[in-house]
Amino acid sequence: MSSEVKKLCIVGTGFSGTAAFFHLVKYLTERVSFTTAVEIITVESRPDNGPGFPYAPAELLPDHLCNNQAKVMSLFGNDFVDWMVANRSRLSEQYPQFIRETHPNIPPSEWNPDPDAFYPRALFGVYLRERFESTLKTAQSHGISVRVLNGYRVIDGCRRSGKLQVTLIQNNRGTKEEITGIDKLLLSIGHWVPKDTSTFDKSRMYLDSPYPFSRLKAYVTEWHKNQPDRIPRVYVKGMGPSGIDGILSLAGPGRFIYSNLGEVVSYQTPKQGERVKIIAGSRCGFFPAVRGKVMDYQFKYLIEDTFSELEAALDRKLSLDDVIKLIDLELLEATSGRLCWQDVVQPKFENAYQKLKHDIECPLDNDFVHTILLKARRMKFYRFLNDSEKEIYDRELDSHFIRVAVPIPKQNAAKLIALFESDVLESIRIGYGKQREPRFNGTEYEITLPDSESCFVDAIIRASGQNFKLNAHPSRLVSALLERGELVENREGNYYTGGIKLVSDESYQVVRLDNDTGQFKPSQNIYSYGVLNRYWQNERNFSAAFIDAAIWLAEDWSCFCSNASHIPADLA
Repeated sequence: MSSEVKKLCIVGTGFSGTAAFFHLVKYLTERVSFTTAVEIITVESRPDNGPGFPYAPAELLPDHLCNNQAKVMSLFGNDFVDWMVANRSRLSEQYPQFIRETHPNIPPSEWNPDPDAFYPRALFGVYLRERFESTLKTAQSHGISVRVLNGYRVIDGCRRSGKLQVTLIQNNRGTKEEITGIDKLLLSIGHWVPKDTSTFDKSRMYLDSPYPFSRLKAYVTEWHKNQPDRIPRVYVKGMGPSGIDGILSLAGPGRFIYSNLGEVVSYQTPKQGERVKIIAGSRCGFFPAVRGKVMDYQFKYLIEDTFSELEAALDRKLSLDDVIKLIDLELLEATSGRLCWQDVVQPKFENAYQKLKHDIECPLDNDFVHTILLKARRMKFYRFLNDSEKEIYDRELDSHFIRVAVPIPKQNAAKLIALFESDVLESIRIGYGKQREPRFNGTEYEITLPDSESCFVDAIIRASGQNFKLNAHPSRLVSALLERGELVENREGNYYTGGIKLVSDESYQVVRLDNDTGQFKPSQNIYSYGVLNRYWQNERNFSAAFIDAAIWLAEDWSCFCSNASHIPADLA
C-alpha cells in the first residue's frame, strides 16, 4: 500500500452524511481493494452523529412521525425493520414512549415491529446514531482512519495545490482549527433556515423553526407567565410535515384519547395556563393527503418510466402545459372522470378540516391521485423544462406536487381532526397571489388573506418550505465557497433556480468557476446532494433518493481511492 493518504471529508452527519459514511465504508471494505491509506474526517455541529436536524431524539416528541412506513426508511434494504426486530427487547425497555405512540393499544413488552407502520422520527434517529457507530467500528477494524469531530462548524474553505483546506471553529470554546490536504469533501449540511427570517423581532415570539419542541414549550410557558389571563394565538406558517410537528408540539400539554383499537377519538385540552389557539396556514390552505397505497395502475398517458423515454414514445418535445395536460388526462382516466388536475390545485372542500375528514378514510381516488403525481414527479420532467417554465413550476406548481406526493400518516390526520373538533386548531388560506409577510402592528402580527381580510396572531412559527436562494444561506462555509468561486449558483437561461450548479443531472460533483479563464469547470474536490442542490426539491425529495446519492458518492470516492474509473454498480 502506498504511503500516500487519501483524505475524505464529510461535512454534516445527519441522515445524508451518515448514508454517505455508511456506503463509503461498505464499498471500501467489501467491494474494492484500495491501494493507498484512507482517512475519513466527519464534521458535525451537534453532539451526536446520525440523527441530524430531522431525526434528533432530544428535539422531537414521540408523535413527530416519519411520513413513510418503516419498510422504506433504511440506509439499505429493510435494515431499519431488521434493526428493530434484532433489538426489540432493548428498544421496548429504553424507548417505550416511541413504541406506544405507534402502537397505543399494545404493551411495549409485547411489541413486534411492523414494516407497514409509521414510527417516531426520534426512533429512526436512534437507528441512524447506532448505524453511524457500527460503521465507525467497521472502518477502524479494516485499517481506515476515521477522525470524528463533533461540536465543530466548518466556516471557510479554499484550494491549495489541488486539494482543499478548511477552517473549523469549536462551538463551545470558539477556537479555530485548520485541516489541510483534503482530496474530496461532501457538503451534506441538510435543511437550513434562511437569513431573511432575522428581519423579524424575535422578542415578539417569532420562531424560525418548529424544532426543537422544547423551544416552543419555553415560549408558551413564558407567555402564560406574563399574560396568564390570555390564551395566545399562534400562527404555524406551513401545513406540511414540519408544520404538523409544530402543531402537535403546541398541543403537547393536552392529551389525545384513544379507542380500544388504538385510534384517536378526541383531544382533552390542558388547563388554562397551558392552552394555545393554533392557526395553521399555507398558500393552498390544506394539509397533505393521508398516505394510502401506491396503486398497481396501468398508465394510459404517462406510459414510460422517464421523461426522455416519454418524449421519444410520443415523438415530440413536451412543454410544461403538455405535462399538466397528460396528468389531467391520466387523472380523469383513473377516476372515471371524477377528478382532474384542477381538483389537485383547488380541492373541493371549504377548509382543511373537511378535507382531512374525507382523506382519513383513504378513498381509492386519493390513492390514484398520489400514484399519478408521484409517477410524474419521479419521471424528472423538471430538468427538461425551459427557464421560464421552471420559474412558473417553482412559483405555482411544485407545492401541489409535494402536497400530494408526500402524504401524512393516518395517525397524524386523526390528531389534527381531534384538534379541530376541540376548537384548538383552525386553518387559513394565504393564496397564491403576491405574498405579504405578516406585519407586526405594535401588539400583534397581522396576516393578510386573499379576500383582503386580516387574521391577527400573537406569535409565528415558521414551518414553510425550503428557501433555495444561496445568498440567504446562513452557513459561513457556503458563503466563503461562493465568494471564491468553488461553488456556483445554478442558472437556467434568465432564471436562477436556486441551489448550486452540478456537473450534470446525474452527478453530485459541483461546478466551480476558474478565476483565471472565467470558465466553469468540474470541481475535483467538492460534492453535494440534498437541499443545497438545484433540483432536489423538484425531483428527489424522498428518502430513497438520499441513499441512491450516497451509493453514487461511495462508488466515485472508492474508485478514487483505488485509482480506478467511476463505473456505477448496483449496491442495493
